[in-house]
Amino acid sequence: MRPTFFDPQLQDTLDTQGFAVLDLLDDDQVTALVDAYERLGRAPGDPERACISTFHTYDKDYKAATHEAVQAVLAPVLAETFDRQRALPSNFLVKWPGGFSGFGLHQDLSLVDEREHRSVEVWIGLCDIDDQNGQLWMVPGSHRWMPTLRGIQSFPFPFGQVTRRIIEDHAVPVPIRAGQAIVFNHATLHFSMPNRTDDKRLVAIADLIPEEAEHLHFFGDGDGGVDVYRIGDEFWVDNSPFTLWQPPPDSQRIGAVDWFTPHELTDDDLDELVRTGRAVVSDASPTGAINAAKRWCHRCGSTDLPGDGPDRWTGNVTLLCASCEAAEVDRAPSPAHVGS
Repeated sequence: MRPTFFDPQLQDTLDTQGFAVLDLLDDDQVTALVDAYERLGRAPGDPERACISTFHTYDKDYKAATHEAVQAVLAPVLAETFDRQRALPSNFLVKWPGGFSGFGLHQDLSLVDEREHRSVEVWIGLCDIDDQNGQLWMVPGSHRWMPTLRGIQSFPFPFGQVTRRIIEDHAVPVPIRAGQAIVFNHATLHFSMPNRTDDKRLVAIADLIPEEAEHLHFFGDGDGGVDVYRIGDEFWVDNSPFTLWQPPPDSQRIGAVDWFTPHELTDDDLDELVRTGRAVVSDASPTGAINAAKRWCHRCGSTDLPGDGPDRWTGNVTLLCASCEAAEVDRAPSPAHVGS
């Protein structure tokens, strides 16, 4: 697998730890991105009470404008830093103040065939980010614990049995200054705690795949099978988490995935990873809980939703109240389970 970085030291850190931190933007570039976000304004459909990225919005024009604004600043910097990588539609990520803004332990989506290629996220602080406003917690080496395949539809989380243990025993905090970036393998486990300040935490994001790699989307059929689809960049502009209940068009289907067998990590598995040095025991642990343990609407922010709240250590799930679900159906027809 060829390098992602030009710098061999950064590449070695990325290969070993699953993430690397570097100084990426100067003060003027940070200011330009902050000004771009303020000019574009809050993303349509952002309830201002969670950790929300551009991808969540239903407004295609806003997404396209965001990508253009972010890449106007980032494109030359990325070309100098990364070896023949292509940026997918970029976005701003806003963590609003309050107990609903935690983001649970997760890996990012599979975007390429990871048997042959590596994809990464470039996560850039546009303010100083620390334990008060929702710094990232990374799990070193977790990208190499076991192969995983990540999609949005019908994919069980393979670390569900040991989530709390990973969070408390194997994660490290990664505070950064404005202009620094955390570049991480999409398979690296990470999470963030709620923003406990009075100000939003603003981040710019670019996802990179090798220029020669096919851009892929993996879709579970609900019965244990997985299909792989070839997609274009417009996929991330045309869709949101609320429209991904259906696969891409049949014309983009490559075929069934017959080369991957899912596995759920157990305590015994994690014990073995620790024993062999592949899972690092951390001397740091987050305080408080990730989730407010209430169900809430990702469009209007209402907590008037039926059912029990999520576990306090689970990340936010994509739920809609009845009125927002109806509005979402009008925008892009979807079945009733769009809000479940």
